[in-house]
Amino acid sequence: MASLSLHLVGAAGSGKSILFDALTETPAGPSFVHKGEVRIGSAKVPDLRLNHLNDIYKPKKFAPAEIVFVDPELRQKNRNGGSFMAEADAFVMVVQAFGETDYTGKPIDPLSQMENLLLDLVLTDLERIERRRQKAEKEKRAGKTLSLLESRWLDRCQSQLESNRPLLGMDFTPEEETMAQPYSFVSIKPLIVVANVAEDNLNGVGLEPLKERCRELGVECLPLCATLEAEISRLDPGEQAAFLKDYGLLAPAKDRLIQAAFRMLNLISFFTVGEDEVKAWTLRCGATAQKAAGKIHSDIERGFIRAEVVSFEDFQTAGSLSACKGRGTLRLEGKEYLVQDGEIVHFRFNV
Repeated sequence: MASLSLHLVGAAGSGKSILFDALTETPAGPSFVHKGEVRIGSAKVPDLRLNHLNDIYKPKKFAPAEIVFVDPELRQKNRNGGSFMAEADAFVMVVQAFGETDYTGKPIDPLSQMENLLLDLVLTDLERIERRRQKAEKEKRAGKTLSLLESRWLDRCQSQLESNRPLLGMDFTPEEETMAQPYSFVSIKPLIVVANVAEDNLNGVGLEPLKERCRELGVECLPLCATLEAEISRLDPGEQAAFLKDYGLLAPAKDRLIQAAFRMLNLISFFTVGEDEVKAWTLRCGATAQKAAGKIHSDIERGFIRAEVVSFEDFQTAGSLSACKGRGTLRLEGKEYLVQDGEIVHFRFNV
């Protein structure tokens, strides 16, 4: 996959844009660009294993995996970002869990905020199904009809959505997953719920109804304080570590959110190393060596012969690839080998 893209959604006053600042600002200043009414920023995926490899090889180029954060402006026609929603790999849904009232003056209710945001996604998908049915009616007059399989599948999706339930968690067959791709459904996308809490409630006390609903949906609920995290993001690394310790935090919001995204999307990292470049690549867990080769270049996937593979732990113990070869821990694997997290891989190919 290309850089993982997480899109932030949230009601006015939820702290969505402040969280975006916390995720993209650095001690050197903001790190994002505007694309129309959307802010797009990126961050490096932290990985101590990759840092160790960089220290050993001292390459010309050091390339951690990247993650992209997208912050749509609320005033757009679709308040969660219009067409940008369809481009997301996953959503970060921000709900207000600080203060006594929300931006409308009503008492704070994070669960209701989340349900309203989910409803926005549901309605968006219902509109997409309606447009597809309208198109199908026109095609029918021209002699082209929906397959029975797609028609029944659409009925099932529509029934789910009309019950105000997102498509997230529905079981699709491989054929149905293929059919779903052109629809770009948004309520089916993986989700992380961020409860934007007050500085004195970093553990999210009192959020059990929200957490229980997240468990029902099979999504992770992450309490954090966006304003505090934005302040932390602007500090130099030394000051940042001390600040985090004072608040009992193990890592800044950016790192915790990236870790949650990797868990949610079932992602792993593998590494390629050399004097020219040390690089991390992001891959779905369960992907084959040949698919991993395609992350680097389609020619490598097409001409795949073998993969030279060693675990990071074995490499760290041996100190070099040649030493791993001597110890027998550097292995040759075929195209169907399932790449494991943290493995160092070199591909043999011929095109």
